[in-house]
Amino acid sequence: MYDTNSEKGKVVEEMKKTYEKDRQLVGRYEFYNLLEKCLIEVELNEKDKKKMQDLNLEATLIKEIKGLAMLLSRFKPADWNKFLDVVIK
Repeated sequence: MYDTNSEKGKVVEEMKKTYEKDRQLVGRYEFYNLLEKCLIEVELNEKDKKKMQDLNLEATLIKEIKGLAMLLSRFKPADWNKFLDVVIK
């Protein structure tokens, strides 16, 4: 995932670039909170829905994050469990 020569490594690098670009447009904490709400599928208010659509988050980041999470849980279950421990705490 961190090897920029691999397919998934390229995806991660592209996601980082997209994240930084969108974060600068929206604001650091506001963007983080919006992304978090989208990932855990919290009901969004109209303002957040508009931002999500304007930034095209579903196509650019949400889909890719969920895909990478699925691969991590499937192929590196120990790493997935560590990740969940951090997220839950």
